[in-house]
Amino acid sequence: MAQKEWTIFIYMAGDNNLAVDMAYAMEQIKGVADESIDSPNLFVYYDGNSPSIPTLYCDFSDPQNPKYVRSFKVPDKLLPVPEKMNENAADKRSVINFVDWCLNKIEVENDGEISYGRRANRYAMIFSGHSLGFQDIGLFRDETSGRSMKMSDLYFMLQRLVSTRDELEHDVKGLGFPPDEKARETTVLLGQKIDMLGFDSCVMGMLEVGYQFNYVAKTMIASEGSVPSAGWTYAKILGSLARENKDLPSEKVVERFVTEFVKSQDSYTVGGVSVDMAAWDLCCLTDLTNAFDALSGSLIDCFADETSRIYRQMARVILQVHWQCQSYMYDQNIDLGDFCELLDKECGLVANELGTGDDLAILANVQKNCRDVVTKLEAAVILSGFSGGEYQYSNGMSVFFPWSREGYEVSRKNYESLWFAKDATNRKLYWSAFLKKYLNEVALRKFEPPTADTGAHKYKYFSGISFDERTSEAGISGATASKMAGHEGSKMAGHEGSKMAGHEGSKMAGHEGSKMAGHEGSKMADGGSSYAFFDNLKLFKNIESRWNISGFTKKPETER
Repeated sequence: MAQKEWTIFIYMAGDNNLAVDMAYAMEQIKGVADESIDSPNLFVYYDGNSPSIPTLYCDFSDPQNPKYVRSFKVPDKLLPVPEKMNENAADKRSVINFVDWCLNKIEVENDGEISYGRRANRYAMIFSGHSLGFQDIGLFRDETSGRSMKMSDLYFMLQRLVSTRDELEHDVKGLGFPPDEKARETTVLLGQKIDMLGFDSCVMGMLEVGYQFNYVAKTMIASEGSVPSAGWTYAKILGSLARENKDLPSEKVVERFVTEFVKSQDSYTVGGVSVDMAAWDLCCLTDLTNAFDALSGSLIDCFADETSRIYRQMARVILQVHWQCQSYMYDQNIDLGDFCELLDKECGLVANELGTGDDLAILANVQKNCRDVVTKLEAAVILSGFSGGEYQYSNGMSVFFPWSREGYEVSRKNYESLWFAKDATNRKLYWSAFLKKYLNEVALRKFEPPTADTGAHKYKYFSGISFDERTSEAGISGATASKMAGHEGSKMAGHEGSKMAGHEGSKMAGHEGSKMAGHEGSKMADGGSSYAFFDNLKLFKNIESRWNISGFTKKPETER
């Protein structure tokens, strides 16, 4: 069997509300294959949510002989997993075993013919399922097992796929594996970088996510916003690859994927559907990240002196730019290019208003770094496109910029576990340091304790329980710099026990029919009863709150 140019793996984690849409997509994929030497090998992993349909390994490479193999019937899987009809698609072992079956297994057909694995010169790995960017919550959610995949597991699984023989031998050297385990641990899968890594799932088009995979893949296709539950238009996307791929560079292949997808969605804008998609050259992410680090540092410099005019002006500028900027993921992510372009423009206006002064060099540095980020972004994004008005200011890549410290805190564990944040610990300037500075100090509306002179129109007083360790004439000292007991780790006032308005059992406005997990008909992850997580993403709640404060618009007559 001649080795083809492309082998494409499509991993459908559909044990959730996406099962039926994925079944339709699978039929599109099967229809793409033809007998031309230039057509790709096509493999699909399908895990649905029907108890009567087992998890399937599908080989659609031969249009005359499509194969549907029940996963639990596949013998001698590379990594031992429980023998179940319905696999846990959120388990990294499920991905590894599927790829091993596609490439390394030898099967004997009914007539005695031997069918070999289908290796190729280049490989594409496409994941389809729920996601919420870098958040572990809901990533490739498997409802039967109740599990989601961790972003760290996704990375290490991909690293295992691309490791060469020498790398695998080095990893097990001196560990004393018995022969059978050593053979398993050193079995080569792809043995080379993934030429095209795709995410048919929501809000994976983040710089922080792409940075996670720039060592395992050459190019990446993802969306900054939500993806329709129907997913990618595989017939059009893969059809272009089947028709012409022999000599087409990978960068041109992913560019065509974006073009075909965006154009195919134009017919649905009449229904209010908005989508975006971008293809990246992952080799360029290091330069982009370095430029973004420099911008982060210059923004931190703006807030070095709370009494300076730059501090006051830039606090207003960033609030305005943040508000106007193209946003995604419940407005917790922003488009990097749009942010830099707006910020550059506003800094120029502020500089003109201020006139002269040595401190204007700080603004000039911010503008310089904004332009550098835009230049590096244009080099990294091979092509970005959108269809529909919701994502019209998309430039192909987003970054995390929550509205409140609670929004950061609820995401901090996941965010700081990324390579993007871990590698930043070796650098002095990085985005998460700016987020902490801005959300905890600059944008935080600080608590104002009651004073003797409360004014004619407002009256505040301490209420509630007084603890023994906080006694004073006023009951509780308003001058104390420490947090109120019981406030640490709590939600912002008004959050406790509440749900996001309209969220109870319903879809998020604007996300109907998208792949934003947990919202029926969407691929954006929710993770089941995770309302507390989403509550912390509300806008305009970056206010320092105390549980024991009460008041009136004026001092009641009985208190005068």
